[in-house]
Amino acid sequence: MKYVVLFIVAFAFLSCYTQREIIAKSSIKLEGKNTDIRKLIEIDGYYAYSGQRYNSMMFFEDGSWVIFGFESEIPKEERQTNMSKAVSSWKPGSKLRWGLYWGVYSIQNDTIIVHEYDIPGFLVKGWDIREQRYKVIDRKTIQEVYYELLLAPDDTYKTYNPWRNDELRYFFPADSLPPSDSWLKEEKWIWRNESDWKKYMQDIERKKKGKE
Repeated sequence: MKYVVLFIVAFAFLSCYTQREIIAKSSIKLEGKNTDIRKLIEIDGYYAYSGQRYNSMMFFEDGSWVIFGFESEIPKEERQTNMSKAVSSWKPGSKLRWGLYWGVYSIQNDTIIVHEYDIPGFLVKGWDIREQRYKVIDRKTIQEVYYELLLAPDDTYKTYNPWRNDELRYFFPADSLPPSDSWLKEEKWIWRNESDWKKYMQDIERKKKGKE
């Protein structure tokens, strides 16, 4: 029992240390307003590799982003007509509502820069932070051109090249889109202004009470 307690204490300490590092590297923040991403790409739907069910992604106007998958038994047509029902791990009212990885993005010319965070687990709130960059080919096509582990030791990149030429991802329009509510948006440090975080948390509480 003593060793279990020591393990939990050590694990909690490491988690807090890691979270501080993550916060320090989180330069992209939610601004509490809509971005101009609609001027650059289509967002009323999702992006995916051609014919692939996993690793689909969405960009939201509020500056958030998500990687997710679809339930295997739901056909492609239904994914597009009732997307909220088709996404996997759909849990209304729970803290981890849906999605595999959540993040935030910024736009630089024809490139969308994403900071991606691990989903939190036991005593953990985001083990890792990664930077991805997506080049906009046209309004319905993007390509990942950069992937970096921001917490990796410096010597990791002596042999690792973060620049890549990934397969194209295509836009699939959809109806009944799931919301951008996530564990990440409940973290104060992901917001530029504390007042916007407080407003979001108040909105979440109202939604919860409305379902009771």
